[in-house]
Amino acid sequence: MAVVVKSYLTPADEMMGIAQDIQQLIQQGSIQPNEIAVIYHENKYLDDIAEYLQYEQIPFKLVRNENLLRNYFIQQVILLFEWIAYEAEYPGRADHHLYKLLHFRWFGLDAEMIARMHIKYVKLYNIGQKSFYLFIHEQLEKDKESLAAEEMSKWQSVINLLGKWLGDVYSEPLQYFFCKVLAESGILRLASQADDRYYLIHLLKTLFDFLKAENERNPDLDLRKWIDVIRKMESYRLSIPCVSQMGNDNAVQLLTAHGAKGLEFDYVFIGGCWETNWEKKSGGGIGFALPPNLKSSMMNMQEDGAKIEDKRRLFYVALTRARKQVTISYAEQDKDKKTINRSRFVDEINIPPQVVERNQKSIGEFNFKSLHSRLYADIHKQYSEQFIKQLIAHFRINPTALNKYLYCPRSFFYESLLQVPQAQQAHSIYGQAMHHALKHVAKRFQQENLLNIDQAKDDFEWYMNRHRYHFTADDLRRRLEHGKQVLEKYLNDVFPKWGKVKQVEEDYQAQLGHIPIKGRIDKVEIHDGQIRVVDYKTGNPDRAGNKLKRYELGAVKQKQDDYDYWIQAIFYAILLRKNGIVVNEVFFDFVEPNGQQEFIPKIINVDDEAIETVSKCIECVWEKIQSQVFPNCEHDDCVWCSFEQSLSTDVLPLLSTDEEPSW
Repeated sequence: MAVVVKSYLTPADEMMGIAQDIQQLIQQGSIQPNEIAVIYHENKYLDDIAEYLQYEQIPFKLVRNENLLRNYFIQQVILLFEWIAYEAEYPGRADHHLYKLLHFRWFGLDAEMIARMHIKYVKLYNIGQKSFYLFIHEQLEKDKESLAAEEMSKWQSVINLLGKWLGDVYSEPLQYFFCKVLAESGILRLASQADDRYYLIHLLKTLFDFLKAENERNPDLDLRKWIDVIRKMESYRLSIPCVSQMGNDNAVQLLTAHGAKGLEFDYVFIGGCWETNWEKKSGGGIGFALPPNLKSSMMNMQEDGAKIEDKRRLFYVALTRARKQVTISYAEQDKDKKTINRSRFVDEINIPPQVVERNQKSIGEFNFKSLHSRLYADIHKQYSEQFIKQLIAHFRINPTALNKYLYCPRSFFYESLLQVPQAQQAHSIYGQAMHHALKHVAKRFQQENLLNIDQAKDDFEWYMNRHRYHFTADDLRRRLEHGKQVLEKYLNDVFPKWGKVKQVEEDYQAQLGHIPIKGRIDKVEIHDGQIRVVDYKTGNPDRAGNKLKRYELGAVKQKQDDYDYWIQAIFYAILLRKNGIVVNEVFFDFVEPNGQQEFIPKIINVDDEAIETVSKCIECVWEKIQSQVFPNCEHDDCVWCSFEQSLSTDVLPLLSTDEEPSW
């Protein structure tokens, strides 16, 4: 058996190289695809190499042990049921779901039609004042003349379906209702007519089997309780196992090292042979989240159990699957261009590596044709240029929008221009309640020169109770207790240091050259004769480091909140200067104490260089907005890019097969 070792620059180069080597073997004519195997340590890399094989039109077979809850198609199905459960219980609570699910292709609505309806909704109502579903229902009754006949018909069909499900959800048995929605929505028809129909139907069957098993364990299970089970599983990183198979037997076999045991092939490619993939694999191997008090001891147990010999044996299992030739490969850099070390097991083979030159043309074509054009649709294919111009026409840029664009322009498009409602997280409501209480403290102090801590706690509790549907009963009780304690401690400690309050939650607007800007400032006070701008923060002050970092023009946000506070502070200073108020410092006043139980504000100094940097940043972003440039980002945690990817693919992009699978 021949052994070849190859070194590539990046994992992308490596996968492209493996795909092209396989293509050359098959083109020889004497080698069948099913005599070739690609082996990686983990399933996720098999998904990646599948992309490259598909790009080169190489048939492959992949048997995947996947988590059903992370499949795009199933996520869409669950989202639909979650909206039904929440809307039936409290209208408007899941509006952020409705906007997304209306885009799912089984409803047949186009994106601009949905956006126009939502913009009308935002103009007439504050978010939360009336549910988006009820608004659409009313509009179809009121404005029949303003909608084209085809558009009216599409909307009416969808709204009638949603209304029917809201009426039936708690009057019919859960399992029957589940199947009924799949049938009436068109989900089942869509799945049964797709190229990968066996795969999609298998996913739906697995989800139904899970529902049935939960229902048997709990005969009183209803839709809301079932959704709660799923979300709790996700929070603890628990999975619904699903074994699925794509491709047929006469194809290149994609396997993990564990899955390759007992099998043999003429040609084997072992990819991803770098240190962190094998002997220094990081992360918990138990597959679910642990309580903090168990985490450290469990990690020690994992270290004791992770014997290097076991890993070496697994590597040699992969190595000995080849009858004629095995090609071992690794990358020199990760996707962020950081140097990575090859596995020690490669060194132990003691074969000099062949350094493969980068095929820039192939990588570039793959990225453009296979990834960007397929995963992320051009925004102008979804929305007309005129429609986007209307969105931009009256837009004023604020610190939140600026920070959002710097992280992900496409998220900015959805959240700042379209103003799509977002899920209200419990910690967000808590922060709003704290701001509400402090606003009234400042106003009373401004008007009456009084501090009433009990009234402040009552204001906090009133806001929390008004939005109590965002919390579980235990969570509400715990947050109320904590919030009152923190509020009292904060006011006792910090209030004596307040200056004279001049303004409370004041909205400012200005022109930066030709650019309209705006912002709302929590508090402006006079302290020792100086103007002080104060912004309240309810997060952990010890974790604010990356938010307070000074921004340099052109810097890329690696994390969503990188530079946020610093940019916000300088933006406020620019806004106030344009209104004739010179500010030299901006205070971020943390309501939560630090690790030493102290309340110490974070202060951003305003200098001319900072003003110039943020001014240029605003100008650059504004020009891109006016040019309708809203590209997708490459961040794994981006909600809107993931949303668009799910609409484009529904499931992971794999070769379809007409053969019925073996399950």
